This record gives sequence, C-alpha cells and structure tokens, in this order.
Amino acid sequence: MVGLIYLAWPFLTVQAATDLSGRILLQVETNGEAWYVNPLNQQRYYLGRPDDAFAIMRSLGLGISELNYAQFQSSGASKLKGRILLRVQAKGEAYYVNPLDNRLNYLGRPADAFALMRRLGLGISNTNLDLISIATESALAPNNQVLNSGLSHHYTWSYNNQPYYLDVKLSPELFKSYTESPKVYTYFVGSEPADPRAAFYGMFLQLRSDDQETMAVLNKLNLLAQSIGLNGDKAMAFIMAFIQYIPYDHEKLVAGNNNPYYPFETLYLDKGVCADKTFLAVLWLRSLGYGAAILDFPESNHSAAGIACPLADSLAASGYCYIETTNYFPIGVVPPNISDGQAVVNKDQLDSLFKADRLGQMYIKQESNGKLFQGMGAIKLEAASILSLRQELDQAKPELDQQQTTVTASYEALKIQEAELMSYKNSGDIATYNSLVPAYNEAVAAYTAQADTYSAAVLAYNLLAQQFNHSYSSFYQQ
Repeated sequence: MVGLIYLAWPFLTVQAATDLSGRILLQVETNGEAWYVNPLNQQRYYLGRPDDAFAIMRSLGLGISELNYAQFQSSGASKLKGRILLRVQAKGEAYYVNPLDNRLNYLGRPADAFALMRRLGLGISNTNLDLISIATESALAPNNQVLNSGLSHHYTWSYNNQPYYLDVKLSPELFKSYTESPKVYTYFVGSEPADPRAAFYGMFLQLRSDDQETMAVLNKLNLLAQSIGLNGDKAMAFIMAFIQYIPYDHEKLVAGNNNPYYPFETLYLDKGVCADKTFLAVLWLRSLGYGAAILDFPESNHSAAGIACPLADSLAASGYCYIETTNYFPIGVVPPNISDGQAVVNKDQLDSLFKADRLGQMYIKQESNGKLFQGMGAIKLEAASILSLRQELDQAKPELDQQQTTVTASYEALKIQEAELMSYKNSGDIATYNSLVPAYNEAVAAYTAQADTYSAAVLAYNLLAQQFNHSYSSFYQQ
C-alpha cells in the first residue's frame, strides 16, 4: 500500500532546481523522505520526523507583521513563494506559502504541519533529487547520520523596533568541549607575549576545529537579514542587535566568575557578561569582513566591541566606533552609565553620546583590518534631532511654569472678587454689586484669555514631549 500511495503523488521527471524553489519534495523511490527547498539558497533541508520538520521550517521562517498577514490572507503572498512566514505578534504562528497558488497554509502542531507538507509534496526521483545540494545545516543527511542534532534554542530580539526570533539546535557535546577548553593563558618566562591581555583575549576569538555551529548561527542570521532586505551595514547592525539582546548574566557577575565564555558558550547559555558578548561580536564582525577590535575600559570594569569606521566618526580618533553589547544601543552610542555591569540609558544624559571619557581610559586590543562601517552619519543626525527636541522641552518648561503661576494667581484673584460680589448680593446691597460686576467681567475675560494661552502652550509642549518620547523610544528600541 505504501508504494501505491507514493505513485499517487505527482511525480517529477525532469525539472530545473530553480523551478522547485520553495517546494516540498518527496523521495518516492526510497521511503518517501521529505525535503524542503529553501528559496533563499536553493538548497534542500531534510524534514525527518514531524518534530524535526517543524523545527526546521520554523528556523527558516520570516517574521511578518499583522498588517502583512492580513494582506497575504486576502491576496496571497506572490513575492514570498515557498517561504515560511511567522506571525511574530501572534505567538509565532507559522504558515507555508504554497508556490503553486501563493496561499498561506497554517502549519499548526508538528503533526499537522508534517501532514500538510506531505499533502503538498511533489514526488521526485533520486536522480533528480541528487541535482539539488543538501544544506550543511540540514537536520539529517540522506544516510540518516545526524549533522546538526542538539538542544533547541530560541532567541528573540528587535531591530528597527520590529521583533524577530530564531530557533536553532546547538550541540551539548560541543558546549562541554568548550567548557573544558583552557581559560587561562600560559606562557614560559622569557617568552611572554608583547601584550599578555591581548593574547589572552585571542584565545576566545579562535573556534575549535570541530565547531561549525557558531558560524552556522551567523549564517542563519545573515540569511534572515537578506530575506527582509537588509544588506551590508544594515545586516551587520541587525546581527549586532541579536547579540545585544542576549540576556546579561547577572548571576555570573554576582558570583564573581571571571572566566570568560567562548562565543559558542554564550550562544548555548543564551547569556553572558560584557566580555563574553564582546568576544562573540568581534568574532562575527570579522567574519562579516569588518575591521574589529576589543575596547577595554579597566576603570569601569567594562569592555565593548569596536568596529572599524572612518576616522572622523570614530571614538577619540581611534579608527573604531563603539558597539555596546550588554544592552541595546545604536552603533556608535556610548552608554551614559554602567549599572551592575550592564549599560543603561538615561533621558537626562543625551549629550556626549559619542564620547567615552566617562568610562575612563580606553585600551584597544585585538585590532584587525577590514571594511569600514559607514552608517555613523545617519545615527549622529538622529541623535542630534532627539537632543534638539529635549533642549526645546527644557527651554519651554520655565516659560510654561511661569504661565501656570500667572494663570493660578489670576484665578485666585478672581475667586476673591467673586466672593466680594456675592457678599454684597447676599447682604442686599445690589447697587454696590452692580457697580462691581463690570470690573469682575473684565477680570473673567482676562483670565479666560490667559487660560486659553496657557492651554495652547500646554498642548504644544505635550505634542513636543510626545515627539521626543517617540523618537527617544525608537532610537533605543524601548
């Protein structure tokens, strides 16, 4: 019966791999193994068991907004044929865009998704399947040997104020190997390196020969960046945001554990202190082709990544722009304060954002050559705009306070006049009451004008404050 079921599927005889972009292929000449052809690289991914298939499909997913989802539900997603779409604002619900009709198909639970994939699958011969290369990060090889088994890790972060997430599997065995790797730099007396600290840092920028996973995560992030139209400096910033959103390891700080994590350990544990996350950032920056270095601030017990940038834009004419790794900051922005090891933002400290004097003497370690980051001009313009809004608010506040004082005083004086009028009226002295009414009415008119002017000023101030708060929150992704 199994053979008859296989023959019931559409059978591919000869077809170019590019025509199969986004398709689910069924290896009908063997056991009906299912493969997914990723539209981004035209490579195939083995789907294996329902849980494996579900994890693979989600790991290759593209996050979409609810507005995108509504549009795609209505008219299809013709520009995203064969992609897996993830509703990031709806608990990450996954949908497969059928390349044949551009419609969204809900993947639901692993078993439901697996059944849907097979229902939409296209039969293919082994000969034709062999023409499509297997992705190196595919869960299983055709001989069923595991290439990327391990524990699932779920990462969430934001870029351009939009949420993203990534699911990957990381090897416990590789993690154990790294935990047992040297974390103390040793050398013979008389042959010590010129810069022992730089040499020590260098240990953590080297991958083990059996580690293909640290760079595999970078590759996944790069593919995700490209899928949403990010390239070059923007793709790099997207990847740095991923690192910045890795949780800060407060427990490690409190415990006084001074042993750094290797980059894979940081990824596996999904946490780290400044040095741990900086090592990962510098390693990946180099892999992306950028010049990079470690920026050390011993007086603040802090370190950050440095990315090569034009000298005029760089920190203290060092040739490097600052990248904070313990919390989200735009590239180049130096945190105003470090609290319990983690950088924090402060609305009252918006000047000198691109100077690091407050962190103490800076030492540059592990310098490397590469391409320059060219995006500092736009970041500095945005920061200057926010600072200008804050200065406008600060300048407007004293005048607004003075207007409030004047309006309050006029109101109190008006109440006194009103009480005097009422006393004459209540005592039956209508003549005196009538004589004072014109002056009272003039005072009411004057107060109303003052109150209207003050209300308009309050409205303008509040609109300015809203603009500032929006710009500030957007800048720091809060």
